[in-house]
Amino acid sequence: MRFKVFVFLQVIFFATVIAQNGNKTSYLKDHVELNGYVKFMQTFSGDLDGNIYDQSLWHNRINTKYRINNHHEISLGLRNRIMYGEAVKLDNSLKSFLDLDKGIADLSLVGGENDKFLYSGIIDRFYYKGVYGNWEWSIGRQRINWGINTFFNANDLFNAFNLTDFDYEERPGSDALRIQKYFKNGNDLELAGAIYGDTSIVAALKYGWNFKNYDLQVLAGKYYEDYVFGGGWAGNIKNWGFKGEVSYFIPDSKSVQQAASVSVSGEYILKNGKFISIGALYSANGLRGGSNITTSLLSFQTSAKNLMPTQWTGMLTFGGQLKELSNFAIVFLYMPEVKLGLLMPSISYSMAQNWDISVFMINVAGVMNGKPIAFANGFFRMKYSF
Repeated sequence: MRFKVFVFLQVIFFATVIAQNGNKTSYLKDHVELNGYVKFMQTFSGDLDGNIYDQSLWHNRINTKYRINNHHEISLGLRNRIMYGEAVKLDNSLKSFLDLDKGIADLSLVGGENDKFLYSGIIDRFYYKGVYGNWEWSIGRQRINWGINTFFNANDLFNAFNLTDFDYEERPGSDALRIQKYFKNGNDLELAGAIYGDTSIVAALKYGWNFKNYDLQVLAGKYYEDYVFGGGWAGNIKNWGFKGEVSYFIPDSKSVQQAASVSVSGEYILKNGKFISIGALYSANGLRGGSNITTSLLSFQTSAKNLMPTQWTGMLTFGGQLKELSNFAIVFLYMPEVKLGLLMPSISYSMAQNWDISVFMINVAGVMNGKPIAFANGFFRMKYSF
């Protein structure tokens, strides 16, 4: 049944693309918006033992928005990936990892074998949105982003994302209901609730306002087995941008400890168009000094409660524009309790209006279980957008 549903939605996507492009004066041209991209990314990974592994990835995305009228619209977002190479052959868990759809409806499909190639397709956006006056509502698979901070979002209850997953710009979505009310003074009130495949629920109420040039928000709700209370801010201290978020989790069970997730960052814009950013993350449930993190790092699942695997994480970023059509960024993360650092440099160049090339690296070095470790991962990517 899942295969039939997925193929049916694929046919809708591509039939719409063909129909829209076939007649410039058609109804579809006036009511349907299409965009997306095709990427090719080559990856090389190496370790201290001199082992080098490769992986190739073709990545296609199509976003479709059907505007019924000025008050109602339906959005569909489809993600297709084909991957192959030595790294795919060696990772026996990759197929089961890709075939993981946490939503109440399973809209993913995985095919192929590790020793040849793997195909992964998922409908990660499929929702209806309505607008009337100062009210807005939506239902279906959608992204609900409550984060304010640039990197670590403790308030992002519904769709927390992994910082190293740079190739997924759209970020994951949730099967949710969302209602928003905008007030004349610029304040807003938002109620959202999501249900997942295991019947777990995340539901919360958020209120946002502006005070003395600061954007502020507070929230409260239910986060799986916890009650959550939190808030965030974004403003300036002299020439520095100042952002932060706090979420406090109180479990239903008294046998489980309460926990906090706190992130703070500052950003300074330099005169030459570049910027520098510093930040810190505290996760009460994170690993502390002396922990065995060999398997913990490999199995780590990002959530608002645990944005990084360790209790403390420091961040330093430097980036900006190199020339008119090129940008760069250097991100450094350090986890002091486990003496582990991540260095993530990147550079991108726009070759033409719809063509971009990028080079990324994710390098890990430090001490694990008393032994030095180092992993280097390099990515070369070409992207065509339409």
